[in-house]
Amino acid sequence: MPGVIRGAFVVALLAGGLHAAYYGLTSAWSDIIVMKARWNLTQWREGKVPLPQAVELGETRNALNRALAIAHENPMIHEDLGYLYGIRAIRAGGLPDLRNEMFSQALDYYRNAATLRPMSPQTWANIALANHYMGTTGPEFWDAFDRSLHYGRNEFSVQKMLAEVGFSRWRELNDVRRKMLLTMIADAPESSRKSLADIAARHGQSVPGR
Repeated sequence: MPGVIRGAFVVALLAGGLHAAYYGLTSAWSDIIVMKARWNLTQWREGKVPLPQAVELGETRNALNRALAIAHENPMIHEDLGYLYGIRAIRAGGLPDLRNEMFSQALDYYRNAATLRPMSPQTWANIALANHYMGTTGPEFWDAFDRSLHYGRNEFSVQKMLAEVGFSRWRELNDVRRKMLLTMIADAPESSRKSLADIAARHGQSVPGR
């Protein structure tokens, strides 16, 4: 019996090792596929180059979809695809139906990313922002806003999105959310506070000390 148990244990270890190896290989291969796409995405997100035209956008999306077919549980790929559909939505600003359709597809990818990585403040902020741009206010919007504020109050990229959403919907925020948003800004570094105060001013609001 001990030998049988040891044998079963070895088989279990081998199965676990093979699964880990397979996951590692698929993850590595998907990373190779999206290497150029991710470089482009970083440049666009950081504003280092203009947002892509249709051809480049399509090529990047195709690369991400190929990677997703290999590593469908990679939250970063879902997040990247959500960002691309967000760009398409903004580009369709003069066509409300198309704009909302693109934001709806972006939301689907962001929701997948949130399921796979539920403590990512960037993902929750993107869900809140997409809902905001679609003009929807409901449980998902407020839950995403609260989660992103809870997990990412010290991350500048998240702070900017929260400021954009929060100050444009200032009248809809309850006292607790208002206080948390202002505290987030008060605790931010000076360079960040200026940018966040500018967002507030653009929406007709002000922050303490400004």
